[in-house]
Amino acid sequence: MSVRRPSIRITVLGWQLGAMLLLGSVAVMAAYTLAVRSFDALRYLELSQIADAVARHGIERQNSDEEDQPGDFLSQVWGASGKLLYTSHSPAAPRPAKSGEVDFHYDDRSWHGFVRTYQGQTILVARESGARRELFERISLPLLTVLAGLTLLLTVILGLRVSRALAPLSDLRAALSTRDPASLNPLPTEQSPRELLPLVGTLNHLLERIGAVLDGQRRFIADAAHELRTPVTAIRLYAQLAQRAETAQERDRAIANIEASCTRAAHLVEQLLALARLDPDHLPGVAPVRLDTLARDGVVGLSALAEARHIDLGLGESAEATVQGSESELRMLINNLIDNAVRYTPAGGQVDVSVAATASEVALCVEDSGPGIPPEEHERVFERFRRLAGADQPGTGLGLAIVKNVAERHGAQVRLENRAEGGLRVRVVWPLAA
Repeated sequence: MSVRRPSIRITVLGWQLGAMLLLGSVAVMAAYTLAVRSFDALRYLELSQIADAVARHGIERQNSDEEDQPGDFLSQVWGASGKLLYTSHSPAAPRPAKSGEVDFHYDDRSWHGFVRTYQGQTILVARESGARRELFERISLPLLTVLAGLTLLLTVILGLRVSRALAPLSDLRAALSTRDPASLNPLPTEQSPRELLPLVGTLNHLLERIGAVLDGQRRFIADAAHELRTPVTAIRLYAQLAQRAETAQERDRAIANIEASCTRAAHLVEQLLALARLDPDHLPGVAPVRLDTLARDGVVGLSALAEARHIDLGLGESAEATVQGSESELRMLINNLIDNAVRYTPAGGQVDVSVAATASEVALCVEDSGPGIPPEEHERVFERFRRLAGADQPGTGLGLAIVKNVAERHGAQVRLENRAEGGLRVRVVWPLAA
């Protein structure tokens, strides 16, 4: 079932025409009311003047212009004794009981008249009340015709004007519909009216964000393909060596290298998937997370790797500390920090994990006794696939990139420090609101 969507053009035109019609109707009603009052005043003046003329001159008023006026006219005169002296209609209307304006019913018709007493005589002049209605019908028809004509004219003029005013919207729609899907260039704003500038600005900002995301994805795919090429090439070469091996020892060595390359490729794929799952606009499952508990779990989970590499991995002094975030992502952050420290610490070295909490911050700290990182490389090591020159340990170059990404999503900062006694200290700090 299709949804009927409102039209801006029809809405604007409807409001404008509605306002015009309302004002026109008010003007017509005001004019009509003023006309009625003016007519009543003129009628009163006319009837009083006719009564004065009859009283003073004793003759019937000659109505030279009455033929153009609708309705019947009545005049009657009574003497001081109450005797009817003159009447324009037969039978005569009853004698009024008071002077001035009177309304009465006579000959099955309604009348409006004026009564004057002069030298004992009572003079009544009246006009049929229906005449006013007929007269105003004659006046109203031209007024309504003019109003209808003006409404039609306004509809045409406003329709053209609204269409012209909405032309920039149509131009914007046409520009977007005919645009190359691969084009992310900003929309021009020079010809846009003020009302459209926020919309065009928002669209341009959206295009810019989409462009940045696509560029990031392209770089990510290119880097991932480049990094995956190394273990895949190694697997192919070692497989060829295994096929050409002349002794069991050479074959076992080649198979061991194939296994190591497969392990590296699997680790790379896992970290690539971890990065891909970090949606920059969405943080899933936000809840209070015990950081000290995750640190303890990380140490336990990677203790086998540390033992295999003869690394002393331990949990130092850790305070109870809770932060808001995604438990799965924070677990990923801690595991990557510990994994990096274990991989780059020489055999016989030490890796310590601790959690500290103060009134102003919560900090996760991972310290190792490895070679450390030169200060000039502290910022660059967070780039994807960035590995230090001369590093002899296999790795993907994604561990610290994942750590920084997760930390920023949780409002934390990652700080690197070279220890005076040798090795690297990595601190992830969550500032607490004052």
